[in-house]
Amino acid sequence: MTAERRHLRLGFSIWATGFHPAGWRLPEARADSTFDPVFMRDMALLAEKGKLDFFFIGDRVVGLPETQALHPNLVTRPEALTLAAWVAAVTSRIGVVTTVNTTYSDPFNVARATATVDHLSGGRLALNIVTGRDPEAALNFGRSEHWGTDHRFDNAHEFVQILKGLWDSWEDDALVGDKASGLFVDAAKVHRLNYRGEHFQVAGPLNIERPPQGQIPLLTAGASERSKDFGAEFADVRFGTALHLDAAKAYYADIKGRLAKFGRDPDSQALVSGIAVYVGRTKEAAHRKYREIQDLSVTDDNLTPLGTAIGLDLAGLSQQTPLDEIEAQIGTPMEGARRILAQAKNSFGTDRLTVRDLYLYFRRSGGGAEIVGDARTIADVFEEWFTERATDGFILFPPYLPGTAELFVELVVPELQRRGLLRQEYEERTFRGLFGLPKPANALARKAREAGASPKPTPSLHTPARAAGVA
Repeated sequence: MTAERRHLRLGFSIWATGFHPAGWRLPEARADSTFDPVFMRDMALLAEKGKLDFFFIGDRVVGLPETQALHPNLVTRPEALTLAAWVAAVTSRIGVVTTVNTTYSDPFNVARATATVDHLSGGRLALNIVTGRDPEAALNFGRSEHWGTDHRFDNAHEFVQILKGLWDSWEDDALVGDKASGLFVDAAKVHRLNYRGEHFQVAGPLNIERPPQGQIPLLTAGASERSKDFGAEFADVRFGTALHLDAAKAYYADIKGRLAKFGRDPDSQALVSGIAVYVGRTKEAAHRKYREIQDLSVTDDNLTPLGTAIGLDLAGLSQQTPLDEIEAQIGTPMEGARRILAQAKNSFGTDRLTVRDLYLYFRRSGGGAEIVGDARTIADVFEEWFTERATDGFILFPPYLPGTAELFVELVVPELQRRGLLRQEYEERTFRGLFGLPKPANALARKAREAGASPKPTPSLHTPARAAGVA
C-alpha cells in the first residue's frame, strides 16, 4: 500500500535537444548538450530544486540519422545506466530512473549494475523496463529479426524474476565483518538463485550486497494488453500517455483495475502521464513560443496521417487553407477529430488556424494533450487531472532546453506548492520513500527458512509457466 495520495507525482524526462523535434533550433536552445556533463548536472539539480520526485532517463539501442527530422533525440542517446550513475553522484534527494531494454540485455549484468547504483545513490534508483520497439536493433545484437510482442514479454517476464531474485540473493545482514573471529560473510545468508527458464539460466548469487531499497522499484509503459498485464504484475510506477481527460480517466481505471488479478491493491502502483508543457510568464508569451517552435519544424508535408485521424482526404489541399473552411466537413461521429482540432486551438491560443498549423501540432503530439500557458493554466490542468483520477502525476517532456524547465521550476512549482499539490521539501531519502512504497521482505531468505534455514543453495527454479518464478 502506498502512502496517502496527497500530492502529484512529478518527474522530469531529460530530452537534451528538446522533446519537440525543432526545439533545438531556437536561438536560446542547445543542439550539443546530450553529452555535456555540466548541462546534465544542471538539469538534474534544477529538477531537484523543484522538489520533483524523479529524474527520468530513457534509452534506445539504435539511432539512425534518417530519423532526425522527427526524433533528433533518438539519433544520439547516452547509455542510461552510465548517465544514471552520474546523475546520482551530482544530486542528493531526487529519485533517478534509468532504462533497460530486456530484449537486448543480460539480467545478471543489469542486476549487478543497478544494485551498485542503488548503493551509490543511497537508495534513489528506479528501473524502467522496456522490451524495445525498433526492428533495426536486432542487427546490432547479432539477430536477424526483432522478436514479436509475446516473445519479448516472455523474455522480459523471466528477466524481471531474475532481477528480483538476484537482488534478494544477499540478506541485509549477510556481511558480518567480524574481525575477532575472521568471519567476513555469513554464508547461510547468501543464497544461490539457480534459475532455469526458457530464456535464461542464472546461478547467482550477486557479488553485491542487497540494494538499500531491498527491491529496486520498477517502472513500465506500453499500450498492448500484454504490456498492461506485465505492468500490473511487476510495476511500482506505470507510465501513460496524456490524450484527453475522458480517455485518461478510462485508462487510469483500466490500469488500476488490473492489479487485483495479481493480488495487489490499486494504490500500490502510481500512474504518471507523459506530457509536453510550454511555460510562459504570460499565456500570450507561451503561445508565441509554441508557434515559434512549430514554424521551425523540418517536415515532409505528408498530410495523410492527419487526414486519416480527422476523417478527411486532405490530398491536394493547400496547407494555407483556413481550418474553418474544412471544419464543417468533419461529421458529428468524429469526436476524436474534434478533440484534435480543439487541442490544436488550445495549443496555438487561437481559433484562426491553417491546415498547416493543425498538421504541425498533430505531427509531434499524435493528437495527444499538451499544455501551453502560464503557471495558473498549467496548475489548473494538473489539478483537474489529479482530482478526477485521470492520473497520479505527470512526467514532464521539455519541448526545448535550456529555458522551459527553468520556467517550470520558477513559475509552476510555487503555484503547485501553494495549492498543496507538491511537497515543500523532501521528507524521504529513497525512491521507495518518495512514492510511499515499503521495503519488501527478502523472498529468498524466506524460502531458505522454509527449507530449514540451511546454508545450502536454494533449490533450482524452473519457470516455463508465467506463474512460476522467484519474484
